[in-house]
Amino acid sequence: MDISKVTISCTKSDCSGRSPLHHSHCNICQTPVLKRYLHVLAAPEDLLAPQTFLADRYLVTDIPNIVLDTQPHYLPVVTDNLPAEIETYLKLSTHLLHCPKVFGLTQKENGHWLLEYPSVTLTAEGLPQYPALFLSIREAWPSAEPLQQLNWLGQMAGMLPTFLTEGVAGTFDDLSLLGVNGGVVQIRQLLFDRNRKLDFQELAQAWQELLGTADKSIEKFCRRLYKELIQGKINKPQQLQNILTAGIEELGRSHYKYKYSLYTQTDSGPTRDHNEDACFPESGKVHSNFPLAIVCDGIGGHDKGEVASAIAISTLAEQLLIEDPSTLNPAGITEAVYAANDAITACNDEENRRERERMGTTVVLALTQKPNIHLCHVGDSRIYRVTSESCHQVTYDDDLGSREVRLGYALYQDVLSYPSAGALVQALGMNPSQSLHPTTQTFAVDCDTVYLLCSDGLSDYGKVEQYWQSEIVPLLSGNKAINDVGENLIEIANTKNGHDNSTIALLHIQLKRQKAVPISFPEDLEGILNLPVTSQQQNAPYETSNKSNNAPPPQTQPSVAPRRKQKANWLLLCIGLLGIGGIGLLSYEMWRRLQSTDIIVTPPEPDTPIIEPKPISEEPVETPTIAIPDPDELEPEEETADALTKNQIVRLQSTAPVIATYTPQAIADTEAPTVWIPGGSVAQIKQVNTDGNLLLEVCLVGEQTPPDTSTKILAKGNRGWSQPDQVETQQDLNFVVTSDIETLCQTQEAPVLAN
Repeated sequence: MDISKVTISCTKSDCSGRSPLHHSHCNICQTPVLKRYLHVLAAPEDLLAPQTFLADRYLVTDIPNIVLDTQPHYLPVVTDNLPAEIETYLKLSTHLLHCPKVFGLTQKENGHWLLEYPSVTLTAEGLPQYPALFLSIREAWPSAEPLQQLNWLGQMAGMLPTFLTEGVAGTFDDLSLLGVNGGVVQIRQLLFDRNRKLDFQELAQAWQELLGTADKSIEKFCRRLYKELIQGKINKPQQLQNILTAGIEELGRSHYKYKYSLYTQTDSGPTRDHNEDACFPESGKVHSNFPLAIVCDGIGGHDKGEVASAIAISTLAEQLLIEDPSTLNPAGITEAVYAANDAITACNDEENRRERERMGTTVVLALTQKPNIHLCHVGDSRIYRVTSESCHQVTYDDDLGSREVRLGYALYQDVLSYPSAGALVQALGMNPSQSLHPTTQTFAVDCDTVYLLCSDGLSDYGKVEQYWQSEIVPLLSGNKAINDVGENLIEIANTKNGHDNSTIALLHIQLKRQKAVPISFPEDLEGILNLPVTSQQQNAPYETSNKSNNAPPPQTQPSVAPRRKQKANWLLLCIGLLGIGGIGLLSYEMWRRLQSTDIIVTPPEPDTPIIEPKPISEEPVETPTIAIPDPDELEPEEETADALTKNQIVRLQSTAPVIATYTPQAIADTEAPTVWIPGGSVAQIKQVNTDGNLLLEVCLVGEQTPPDTSTKILAKGNRGWSQPDQVETQQDLNFVVTSDIETLCQTQEAPVLAN
């Protein structure tokens, strides 16, 4: 049968429509047509003859081992007897971005297992854009940005510990099993060898094809990485992960410029008389370069759900909107969630609320920290990562059904039919923080991306998966404004679902590559093991911190009651609504004041020792097997100024001032007060934060005349924040730091420096 003549059933339960493959919506009810392509595992070739059907449902395509589901309105065939290999897929299901999902069997008797991938890119005709559903990593690598190349290596390194535990770490030694789907590493299928130990030399040999063709700006880094792997100096997964993290963060901060746009909106919905959801910052407005987004969904089976969500937002904003965000890390974000939980729990305890009477809330939050984004969630509100090609669910629901899957008990499609599958296993305010297990993940943003945070008023029944391409992709292409997209998503939640409150936060991140200076490689390979992991953690925290891994089966595990939103009395409703709006405005104003204050605060030195990068040795690689040119054969690179580092002393050109701000956050705010560092000034870099911005302390003040009398000049001994690009372009490259200058910067006793 010609695949173009195939029809696909509508997924809406009360619609009998069937649509041709090239149609995007059902002709009868206008529901988006679900075009689900699946991978058949271990099927004999004679069974998969192209243009034939399996079980009168799955059309075999011309792509090897790929079938098209022509009846997506039916659930797949499932069984209680799950093979050990299928259980492994289920246990790795928290790696939502990378691992395929087990869909089900082709048929009950002698059936074959099917794998499902997220967001396969399709043509206008409904056919896969790429011959094997998505590009192989070999195909995607040559044209990728350097930040993407390092990020893909980091993603694989981040999965090594859990894959090693499950006996499938050898998957990363076989590049044919690895693809790139929507900018993230996609595993086609797992390679099982439970007795195999992790061999970093074998890993290096498998990766040499990638490392040998890396972008010029990371070429030396990758060459050195290969050498250390081959020589056995890198021999622990955490060591490899931290080294790649260091490279990713240096590259992202120094080579790319980031722009952030944020829009939030909340709505009570057509069937609710009040709104227990809440969002931060203020609903209905576009916020530029604002670092924090929060969405909460008050637990409706309990009184004061709206109060719980307001308390959570107030506490989180207070904890996370700090003057120097560079000091925040995943552990600090988790602690902030604990603080929010404690605040709600204290209110419950003070009012003697027990069990189902206790108020609570889910939470999802996103915190930007160039080049990373930190994501945290508790409950079943979700975060999606959307690019021009894909939509990935990032968070793993904290409900009974999802936990059954993660423990290897059942398939996801099967647990959807369980009566209590949607009951939450945790939420803020229900139990002490010792029993709470937030999932905090960190990702390096390496391409233009939209992160969608939403309550289940939108995400229920697959509405995000159905509408991301028509509603969110136009934002990425510049054809829709972010507020229009947000309003449309709320409209979809109200008209296509309509059973609940709905809340969204849209975070649009754009980045532009600025320069291509080679990055450095950490020298202390043992010491780097002691550094906290700040990126590429992905699902590891859930696996290591969530004690429910050892919990009894779900039917014996206490859980938060199913979510039934009940009418609150008028007093609590007023408190909740006023609390949400007032707290949002207060927290936003607090952030604004942090950026406009005239008080200069010197951030404390971090407890963790900083490993200063050193230039890569030009020693040629001794191993002859890698196809990388010898350093001596490389074309000479153009001379450029070295990257600015902590404690470095610089002098500005005599006519080249630097405009500084009192806080790092104020750099992105065009309305924040500024201060002038005149041309000819000498300053010392006291700190380089995670965004790459510089804290400058003036040693000598230049004599350049300010443009007007109202311009404030940063006095000697005072400090201000500036972007690195501004200092790099304004500095005097011929300036030589003498011992007198070093002493001068230490004592801060100096006359005005003449031009």
